[in-house]
Amino acid sequence: MTRQQAERNIRLYYLFQLFKEPLFWGAILITFINRVSGMTLADIYFMEAACVIGIVILDSPFGALADLIGRRNTMFIGMCVWSIKLFVFASAVNPLMIWSANLLWVLGAALITGADTSMLADSLKFLGRDREFQKIEGRSNAYRLALTAVCAISIGYLAEINLRLPVYLGVPFMLISCVAAYLMVEPPVIAGKTKNRQEYFKLLKLSALFIYNHAKIKWIIAFSTLIAVISKLWFFTYNPYFELVNLPITCFGWIFCLLNIVAAISSHEAHRFAKYFGEFGSVVIMIALIALPIWLMGAYVGQLMVLMVLMQNVVRGYMIPFLGGFLHQHLDSENRATVTSLKSTVNNVGQFIALAIFGLILNTWSLPVCLQILGVSTLLIGLVLIFSFRRIFLTPAKP
Repeated sequence: MTRQQAERNIRLYYLFQLFKEPLFWGAILITFINRVSGMTLADIYFMEAACVIGIVILDSPFGALADLIGRRNTMFIGMCVWSIKLFVFASAVNPLMIWSANLLWVLGAALITGADTSMLADSLKFLGRDREFQKIEGRSNAYRLALTAVCAISIGYLAEINLRLPVYLGVPFMLISCVAAYLMVEPPVIAGKTKNRQEYFKLLKLSALFIYNHAKIKWIIAFSTLIAVISKLWFFTYNPYFELVNLPITCFGWIFCLLNIVAAISSHEAHRFAKYFGEFGSVVIMIALIALPIWLMGAYVGQLMVLMVLMQNVVRGYMIPFLGGFLHQHLDSENRATVTSLKSTVNNVGQFIALAIFGLILNTWSLPVCLQILGVSTLLIGLVLIFSFRRIFLTPAKP
């Protein structure tokens, strides 16, 4: 790989991130599933829990695959699968088709996770620009969120014409990410690697041992799991909460536009926020901005409380570049994608457990009560992580 190709990889990475996710469905996702398939919110949580198990099974093996056959190949195949997934989802008329679309999402996610950020990290390393990872990851995420915000304005109006229209509209844009992945060039650490089954399983084993013996990596994985799990649980309550407080569907798009703008700003400025607040300050703020607003939405139900989702989107924009930079500074190129995928596996195990439990809780208590339980639980677990951070990261090493 030449310097010119490495720099092109970075430009293509921006394009890949910009269109890799559907642009026109977030504001109506749960409402769409409910209306076209008749699935309840509890059913959706159980379905997501089952799909997460699929990612748990596939994530680490596919992460090692990216370290052996190449980030470009796995990213390209994963994006093709995701494009097919969105078409099946938009065409769904029953729970079986929704489940099928979700299973395709599982396959695509397992292929892409770890490969994409590893492609960026190794391209930057080749150029001697390792420290720019957080800045570039933050800005690429910000541009995607900003585009999603612009598209979100039209979602409610398109959905009033035809509920499927905004979902179908996302398919051609995802194909752009397929092309971007195809045009990338493998970093040298991957391009010259000998590929065989023995190395594949050896890499999985060594990466797992690396995590087990590395206290800082374990803490980062635990914290990212908490944020990812709670964010997903909270996101799935958006539509039901909007309906609970009698918000018109045309307002859904405007709210999603606003929250994506907030997330985009947070992501774009993540490298500056990280420098100003530091790692410990960032951790404390992220936990506070997740736990307290969830509790407030449950304790004081009303249209004004809808604005609490903005706090979650400050974290949503900040977490990807912050945690990505935090993790990659402790990794080597040889195991980067594998360790990142193992982290994702742990995240998904946590999501499976949380989705299943939260689905059961929703069958017992009302949504506001469940939100209060979720907020308090997040705060308690967050406090444990805050105190352990001080011990692991801030205590001077013994000579």
